[in-house]
Amino acid sequence: MHQFTRPLDMRYDVKQQSFKISEPSHKVPITCMFLCQFDVKRGNVLMWSKNSSSVPNVSLKNIEFKSIPSGIHQVQKDVVSFIIPKHNNFDEVYYGLSCFEQNGLSLSGDTDHVDRSEVQMFSLGVVVDANFRYRGVSKSKFYDWKPNQFISATEYIDDIQDLLSHWLRRFSSFSSQTGSDSIYADYDLFETYFESNCVKSDTPSLSSPVLRRSWQNSSNFTGTSNSLREKSPHMLESLTQWFNYLGPLIFPLWKASLLQERILIIVGNGVSFEKCNSLVYCLSILALTPHSLSDHFKQEPLQPLYTIGITDMDALAQHVSKAMAENRDDYKIPGFVACTADEILEYRTELYDVCLKINGSESLPEIRMSDEATIKATPHELELYEKLVNSHLGYQLSHEEKEKLSRLIEPTTWSQYFIDGFYWWATAGYMKPSYHEPEEELETELDRDNLEIVLSLVGYFHGRISLLYESLKEVVETCDEEIVTVSPVFLSAISFDCFSARDYDFLDCICRKWFNKPLQVKSVDCRIIC
Repeated sequence: MHQFTRPLDMRYDVKQQSFKISEPSHKVPITCMFLCQFDVKRGNVLMWSKNSSSVPNVSLKNIEFKSIPSGIHQVQKDVVSFIIPKHNNFDEVYYGLSCFEQNGLSLSGDTDHVDRSEVQMFSLGVVVDANFRYRGVSKSKFYDWKPNQFISATEYIDDIQDLLSHWLRRFSSFSSQTGSDSIYADYDLFETYFESNCVKSDTPSLSSPVLRRSWQNSSNFTGTSNSLREKSPHMLESLTQWFNYLGPLIFPLWKASLLQERILIIVGNGVSFEKCNSLVYCLSILALTPHSLSDHFKQEPLQPLYTIGITDMDALAQHVSKAMAENRDDYKIPGFVACTADEILEYRTELYDVCLKINGSESLPEIRMSDEATIKATPHELELYEKLVNSHLGYQLSHEEKEKLSRLIEPTTWSQYFIDGFYWWATAGYMKPSYHEPEEELETELDRDNLEIVLSLVGYFHGRISLLYESLKEVVETCDEEIVTVSPVFLSAISFDCFSARDYDFLDCICRKWFNKPLQVKSVDCRIIC
């Protein structure tokens, strides 16, 4: 598999109603900026912060744990995304971004002993309000689309990384000459950057060229040339890496996202928070309602909470309590997708519906339900995955890769086993039942860009959502009974596993959600082999 590293800006174009390479008209002005440190004596501490005087103060309670989460000390640098609820719930939130850097790993070298007094761990971050609008000024259409709000803080990654690295170099140079750490009190660099990019009451317009010309990036203050820096990739560009890592488990995760369940991702040792935050965003995007269906029903995107931890457990519990307080038998807890390295959250099963454990690149991922039932992909989803790898990524899985992925698959049902066996016997292995994915020739495009692959994968999942909706709509409208009944052939026609009890349950849940009608799948009969 080719590795694609060329950085690209990927944004959603509202007018074209599709993804394309484009730039937002502006960055969302900074509402708050802060610096946190891990101190060997005091733990995580907030060292400095600055709020804009033009907006209400943002609560930075526990920000030191959001920006320096558990487990991050195992990497030298990382980027952490997070949210801050505005009103103690997830209905309205601020989006935050922090860049972490430490010298502990470089100090250790080949020895197990490190002078803890020399360890420096810092995280510099910003908080933005993507819904902020200047009074009397037309709002930006770019941020009308909620998934663009989800990544509004990531526009600052490159600047924040540059500012923090420059500040740390100044500290190292100063302390080596004087033996003092008094430079910690020198936050002029951050103050100046914040004042140049924060929300101001006299800023003429968010989309104004005046604002764009006056925007001050970090190179104005650090002397770093922008041409020497490679722009951070868009979160969605990691989709191909996650597609390779998750294998066919991408399908049960997509279905859980489509049902808007509460998805918790457990980040294993040494796993990048930046990559896991990207997966959080990717799952939200894959489950978006396609614009072709926007006239039929409205569904808010699955809310990404990004990185959460122990300090967020009360907010998650309130999230559950608020839904249960409606005193309705059919109450629904609003869904979200989040990641954490605090494994204790895995045992708080009332706080999530689905748990994905990421144990590192050499280990297989695991998915469990809150009732501790293991979720695996269906045999048909393995066929779909092989087909997508072939047609979209342009290569074929090796025998070793197939053996590894087989551990992520449910056992074949007896019904499928007997029907497959009958076809093998009757046709001497020449034909397969129609529920199997047809084999296609390998489509190899050596020059295919990562962006093109990502867009094609997003298009595939959105196409399946459209097909699922239109197919269910047709059977619901033609059914006069209280319960919609379909045959296993129906599942096969819309690329689901006609033998899987989990797919039966999924179709029932999604039919109730979209059409308020229960759905039942008939037992497998001989018509499936026709």
